[in-house]
Amino acid sequence: MSVLDWLFIGLLSSAILFLLFMVLTVIGTFLTGRSLKQLKKKRVRNKKKRKKLKRTIRQLQDKRKRQWGNVFLLLILTLGLGGGAFYARYYQGTTLNERDSDGIVQGYYLVEEISGQLESIDSAESATKVISNIKELSGRLASYGSRRASARLTLENQRLLNKQYTYMKELGININGQAESFLDDEEKLTSFKEDLKRTQDHQQKVLKQFKIDENSLKKNG
Repeated sequence: MSVLDWLFIGLLSSAILFLLFMVLTVIGTFLTGRSLKQLKKKRVRNKKKRKKLKRTIRQLQDKRKRQWGNVFLLLILTLGLGGGAFYARYYQGTTLNERDSDGIVQGYYLVEEISGQLESIDSAESATKVISNIKELSGRLASYGSRRASARLTLENQRLLNKQYTYMKELGININGQAESFLDDEEKLTSFKEDLKRTQDHQQKVLKQFKIDENSLKKNG
């Protein structure tokens, strides 16, 4: 398990434990209040016993104040730890782990490289070399596309990411298997460019959803 998994478990377990303590303290507070109410109803004529009763009542009042103070403190701890646990889970559900981040970033570079190669196929001095480059790039793209999104992501984000992986895989397999036909079939080249655009369009949705800076990718590419 990752550090965030352990953090979530630790925070949630602590929150539940403090919640249990709080419930027990609340019960104790009400029991103290009941005892206090019963003592206040007592009528004692003996001066010495009356004095002792007043002292007992004050002690119970002080005890009840401390108990309510503990309830408030435990409530704050429960809310704080519970909030931290659910934030850790939210962060996991909306943030790419290292493997998915690598797949999307590397996939981005490969898609852009393939796009550049397809655009230059007509003007290139050696079309054979371009085809070779495209086959190598598309083969790598297909391997990244065989991944599945982390189960820790939200279902919505898993679907979004898996769809991108599928597009990458299909694009890579199709181009890799028919790269040589680009030279003789303009219609097929156009069709692959449309598939490429579909992949790029969905890629933009992924980058936006996971707040990946495309300008930064271009600078580092």
